[in-house]
Amino acid sequence: MMKTIIVLNDNTPADLHAIAFATMLARKIPAKIVICHTSKVRELEREKVRVGTNFPAEQDERWVNKYPAENTAPNGTESGDNPVIEEMVISDFHIPSFAEMVNKDQVYMIIKGLSHQSEKDGSVEKLDAYLVLNRVRCPLLLIPESWPLKELERLVYIADLRYCRLAFVKYLAELAKSIRASLTIAHLSAKGLPPIMEPYAQTLFTAEIGAHIDYDQVFFNNIRESDLIKAVDVMTNGMHNDLIALVNHRFHFEQIIGDYVGHSLPVHMAVPLLIFPY
Repeated sequence: MMKTIIVLNDNTPADLHAIAFATMLARKIPAKIVICHTSKVRELEREKVRVGTNFPAEQDERWVNKYPAENTAPNGTESGDNPVIEEMVISDFHIPSFAEMVNKDQVYMIIKGLSHQSEKDGSVEKLDAYLVLNRVRCPLLLIPESWPLKELERLVYIADLRYCRLAFVKYLAELAKSIRASLTIAHLSAKGLPPIMEPYAQTLFTAEIGAHIDYDQVFFNNIRESDLIKAVDVMTNGMHNDLIALVNHRFHFEQIIGDYVGHSLPVHMAVPLLIFPY
C-alpha cells in the first residue's frame, strides 16, 4: 500500500522548503505527497480529482500536480522517479475535520516548515500544526527553514529507555531502513528518575528493543548530560544526527521544545524534529 505524506503549505519560504524535502523523502520511502494549502490558492490550473471522503464537495477537491518536480538530489546526482503529487485546499477546514481526514486515510506523516522565530504579520494561522498533532495518529515532522536541504543519514529518538515506546521505534526503524539511515535510541532519564547504569542499560535495550527490530542499524546511547539543551547540541553538532524524534507531552518534550511548536522552533533545534502523538 502506497504511503501518503501530507505537507501543510501556507506559501511561506519555510513551507516551500518543507515541500522540497518531502519530495526527496517520498522518492526514498516511497510515498505520494498531498500538499494541503491552508490558504486559498490563486491559480488552480490543475485537473480536478474527486476524492471519496465525507466532507462537503467544496472541501473535497484535490488536484493532480502538473508541474514537474526537481529530478536531482542535493548533491547534483540523478534521483529516482518523481513521486505522485496531489494538492488540495483546506483553508475552510476546521482542525477536527482535517484530523478526521488524516486518520481515515491512514496518513504516514504530516510535514510542516517552520522558522526559528514567530512571524507575526497580522494574519491568523488557520491550521496550527501543534493542535493538529493532538488529534491525529501519525507523527508530525517539522522542518527548520534554515536547515540545509539534505538526505537523512542519522536519526535519533530521545526517550527514557524504561518507558520507550516500541511502536515508535518500529516506525523509526522502518523509516531509517527505507532511506538507508541509522537510528539511535538515546536514553535520557525522565525528570525525577535516577539514571540507568551500564551494563543494565545495554541488557534492557537488547531485550526490550533490539530483539523486536528487524534492522541492524539500530543503536543505543546512554546520555549522561543532565542539561537537555546541551544534550540536544551534542546529538546534532557532536554526533551529527540529522533528525530528532520525541513524543508529544512526554518526559523531555516540554523541556526541549517549550511553547514553540505550532508557530516556530527554538534556536537550538537546528535539524528536523519528528513528534509522535501521545
